[in-house]
Amino acid sequence: MSSVPTDRMDANRAHRAHRGNAGRAWGLRLAPTQALWLGTGGLWDHGAMPGWRPWAPAGVAAGLPHRHASFDAWCQARPGQGCQLILSAWLLHELLLDAQLPLADDSARLAYARRLLQHYHGEAAAQWPLAAWQAGGRHGVSALHAITLPALQASARQAGVALRGVRPWWSLALAMAWQRVPALARAGSGRLLVVDGTLVTQVELAQGRVQQLLQRRLADARPASLLAWHAALPPVDCGVALGHGLDAPWRPAAGDGLHALGTLDGPAPDALWAASGQTATGHGSTAAADPAAAAAAESKRAA
Repeated sequence: MSSVPTDRMDANRAHRAHRGNAGRAWGLRLAPTQALWLGTGGLWDHGAMPGWRPWAPAGVAAGLPHRHASFDAWCQARPGQGCQLILSAWLLHELLLDAQLPLADDSARLAYARRLLQHYHGEAAAQWPLAAWQAGGRHGVSALHAITLPALQASARQAGVALRGVRPWWSLALAMAWQRVPALARAGSGRLLVVDGTLVTQVELAQGRVQQLLQRRLADARPASLLAWHAALPPVDCGVALGHGLDAPWRPAAGDGLHALGTLDGPAPDALWAASGQTATGHGSTAAADPAAAAAAESKRAA
């Protein structure tokens, strides 16, 4: 019986390993981007984002969000996938930077934000991952305080998952609201409320330009508490609310000044992009925009 030289066997094994690694790399590169929403109560998989449907993951029904206990649990269940991670307001602190500050670039913005966060939150803020963003004509910084970015990256790496981006939920919600209620981007004064249970991200707008970005706490998760809090705010030309977490469905009432996109209850957002042809019927909305616009919103992705 003839034998194969050891060096040839080693070369063949190395060649097969190289081809296997190359195949996995291409597979990961071509994997659709799954839209994931991560909050304090778990992670919801909303399926492949628009424009990323070369093949569908087995066993996942399109359009139905599926809950996982954590990002790590999702990675273990979906090895080899790609994803865009959308973060609940409960996981982040947000800073809208004064446009008059002499901050020439993102490095300067991040350094300024770090000092400000440490001043208000102590030395713990020195370790928080920061990401600069631009939305509605303004610059700002998101600080990830509830989880660590290295932990997310490690979970992805161990499962062969491509973590393609991390971004705050309010920025995607703003793009969705502009798509479904175009009048919000044109109004002389506008307001978006992104509801996340008792935490509300309040975005004040003027002709599409962000004027204020605030995180507010409600007394409780009842729709009446949201209504009473909003009634105390100055009136605006166009007010929109979307999100989830109220303990009962939102019921619109005459004169409440809010156009709710959905019922604002449930454990997680109903959707992370607007479906084709889906626009609001109030506040002078017109024809639908491209459904991929919300998924590709202008704010800079954290990574």
